[in-house]
Amino acid sequence: MSDDVLSLVREHRAMVIYRGQPAERCLELTDLLYSEGIRLFEVTLNSGEPFAALTALRERYGDEVPIGAGTVMTADDVSRAADAGARFIVCPHVDEAVIERAKALGLGVVPGAFTPTEIVHAVRLGADLVKVFPIGPVGAGYLRQLKGPLPDVPLLATGGVGADLARACLAEGCAGVGVGVQLLGDLGDADALRAQTRRLVDATR
Repeated sequence: MSDDVLSLVREHRAMVIYRGQPAERCLELTDLLYSEGIRLFEVTLNSGEPFAALTALRERYGDEVPIGAGTVMTADDVSRAADAGARFIVCPHVDEAVIERAKALGLGVVPGAFTPTEIVHAVRLGADLVKVFPIGPVGAGYLRQLKGPLPDVPLLATGGVGADLARACLAEGCAGVGVGVQLLGDLGDADALRAQTRRLVDATR
């Protein structure tokens, strides 16, 4: 898996992030989002029932829909995520032990970084791509500045990303974007969620 997480992000561009939703709700949302064109998903480990959600999604979709584990903080988290069916892991930070465990288990690994020093460190430890987080407070122009000295580092922009910022980030050379609450904020209205998802998909084509 570690060899193709970058190609998956480059192909599908938008990854939806579930934080705190129970397993059954993750299944319902994935059915809806998949029908609207989303193909990459992340379940964060720091709330809800993430391992149950990862397992349920893996059992339903198999290899058809790549599911990652997010907010992965320790090497033990990596192992549990792999056992639950995650195909890649995403972190808010750069942690050598986490990256090593992910690589050993054949998982893709996307550590989070913000400064050029952190980004280069992540790449040297073996990151498949680097999550620039949080992008919302600084905007897509920050990516342009990073790409000046680091043109060959593949980046995934997350943190405060909606459809408009997603479009801007991709225009600045990001491999993809991660989208959470800006898309899923109003979970009670399926029609509104479909409309927002279509906007996101259109923005990332």
